Amino acid sequence: MGKAKPKYCEICGAPIRGPGHRIRIERAEVLVCDKCYEKYGGKKPGTFSIMPTGRQPRRTAKPASRPKPQPRPYQPKPLVTEEIVEDFAERVYRAIQRSGKSYEELSHEIGLSVNDLRAIAHGYREPTIKEARKLERYFKIKLIESAGEESFEEKKTIPRDYEPTLGDIANIRIKKRKKK
Repeated sequence: MGKAKPKYCEICGAPIRGPGHRIRIERAEVLVCDKCYEKYGGKKPGTFSIMPTGRQPRRTAKPASRPKPQPRPYQPKPLVTEEIVEDFAERVYRAIQRSGKSYEELSHEIGLSVNDLRAIAHGYREPTIKEARKLERYFKIKLIESAGEESFEEKKTIPRDYEPTLGDIANIRIKKRKKK
């Protein structure tokens, strides 16, 4: 027989001289060196880990179980999309003029940067729905319209089990742009 392969401590990694010690840490049995055995082996379980101590936890009265709510049948929500009105720039620009305040003052009060406010007011870019809501709230103007009402007549002809494809959605968007 050849030389026995040295064993290593499973905690610190040091080579173990002699047989070593087997201790339980967090419900796992590990082989450890003398140092780690002194450190962890002599302590009561539970003082250095979440190992059970052998004591049974006190049983408390079980709370009365509630009946599980029945899942409601799936009802698709009507497709109502929100769109920014076409003349948003004009409306915002007029509201800014009426306020009599500078872009800097307004940007602090509304919560939009000066550049964003200018770009929207001059029509360089369309505001996001979030930005439009901030502007609507501050200036008390209407910038968002829901674009779901006009398509109710069309919906009656679509079968209930119909799932729109990506191409259908693209066509819907293209048609809406052409209407403007």
